[in-house]
Amino acid sequence: MSKTFYKVVLLAVLASPMVPLSVAAEISVTGNAGIMSDYIFRGIPQDTGVANGGIDLEAGGFYLGTWIADVGEGIEQDFYTGYVMELPAGLYLGAGFTSYQYSDDFDDEYNEVNLYAGWASDSLSLDLEYTDGEYNGVFTELVGGQEVEKGDEYGFFAATLGYGGAYLTYGDFTDDADEALGNYLEFGYSLEVSGFEVTAAVVHTDADILQGEDDNDETEAYISIHHGFDLM
Repeated sequence: MSKTFYKVVLLAVLASPMVPLSVAAEISVTGNAGIMSDYIFRGIPQDTGVANGGIDLEAGGFYLGTWIADVGEGIEQDFYTGYVMELPAGLYLGAGFTSYQYSDDFDDEYNEVNLYAGWASDSLSLDLEYTDGEYNGVFTELVGGQEVEKGDEYGFFAATLGYGGAYLTYGDFTDDADEALGNYLEFGYSLEVSGFEVTAAVVHTDADILQGEDDNDETEAYISIHHGFDLM
């Protein structure tokens, strides 16, 4: 799932009124579609020229949705659900579950429990994410030029500082994925142009799966254009 799309889902949930379960919550259904010059998720390039889209249902802080992307050697389809609670003073807390699934042989399945927290003012924001996940495969580590199997469990932590349309994200994988997926920095800027959200970003990562043990870290840039619309 792209960072831009995750941000759109979170903002949509926070913008809706939080109501007790005893009160009938207004249900909204939205769609989205877009294209990315390079699909880079959590610092890891997936494919280039990626068309994508999704559908989301939201009711009183609860959300449920799916997102699909053409990743060249197959289709990625994500399923996610959870709850985000808005607190006083611009704070929020959230928890959810995400499953990343793939057709053909592009990758194996990932399943995650996601925890969120953050704060926002008119122009400044801080978003935190912690993930505990399981991979339906095996992470490896380069040791002496050889791949050594480590396991299938991973943690992920990310912190994003936003100011206006600019943002800076640091993300770090832990447990069995600490070397294979490493950590990354992403700096980007988003703005709205005629109803479309346009994002440009630069991503720097040190994941083992992208380079040899002694090679330099990798830096890439991408541009994405997305449009959201109401379905109900």
